[in-house]
Amino acid sequence: MVNAYADLATLKSASVLNAPDDAHDARLLTLLEAASRWIDGYCGRQFGAMHGERRFDGTGKASLTVPDLVAASEVRVREASGEWIGWPAADWLLYPLNAAPTEPGGRPYTRIMLASGAHRRFPLSRAGVVVSGVWGYGDVQEDTALRTSGNAAVDDETVTVSMPGDGFVALSAGHTIRIDDEQMYVFGAAEDGQGALTLAVQRRVNGTEPSAHAAASAITVYRYPKGVSEACLLQAAVWWRERLGGPFVPPEGDGGDVGGVSPTVRTLLAPYRRRHAVLGV
Repeated sequence: MVNAYADLATLKSASVLNAPDDAHDARLLTLLEAASRWIDGYCGRQFGAMHGERRFDGTGKASLTVPDLVAASEVRVREASGEWIGWPAADWLLYPLNAAPTEPGGRPYTRIMLASGAHRRFPLSRAGVVVSGVWGYGDVQEDTALRTSGNAAVDDETVTVSMPGDGFVALSAGHTIRIDDEQMYVFGAAEDGQGALTLAVQRRVNGTEPSAHAAASAITVYRYPKGVSEACLLQAAVWWRERLGGPFVPPEGDGGDVGGVSPTVRTLLAPYRRRHAVLGV
């Protein structure tokens, strides 16, 4: 997973670190990324959208438990003959039915259930099921109102953006954006003072394929659960302040953990921690 659950401009703002200069931008961005990966490990799940396929053991039943899933594009099973067969999309459903992982406040799908009219079962086999799709807690995007101002070739490492007079979402290092079907991770942003913004980006991240993008292509930015983003900001700030003093110490009477992790962060993340392990490759 290549992303951060908060952006550099917010971390440096007066409400967090109050660090107006750019002398330590690279280190601060690294802390945001490290805090995001710590959150993944602590919660036992990822909050970004990862495109790809995963393999599972067949259950011999009409349902299959899967890791957090946003959308499934294909389900394939290996038959007793060894041949791989793709199932029609009408034969399976994603549960919970009303999870809505692409909407703010939604949650991921966690099971694939065979439709009542499908006379099938997931074959009882080792690694006999392949599911292709988008994995993660959610896939929530916001339109930035920004548009590419020139063609972006496949190998471009910068994207030039035209900025409307008002009403657009300001982008910063740490944001993950999407243009057409490609995700890009922003690690630098600079305005030219004439209504144009140049984004330094890492292309083809999180399983998406690079492609050329025409001028005036729409740009969306990924959004994560608010508690997760706030936890990322707070934890990065705690680690940054530790360089100036001793280890983080919880307030008196607080039973939270020490060792550089804020008890507030753990409280914010509590609703998102996975309760049960899901086996899969």
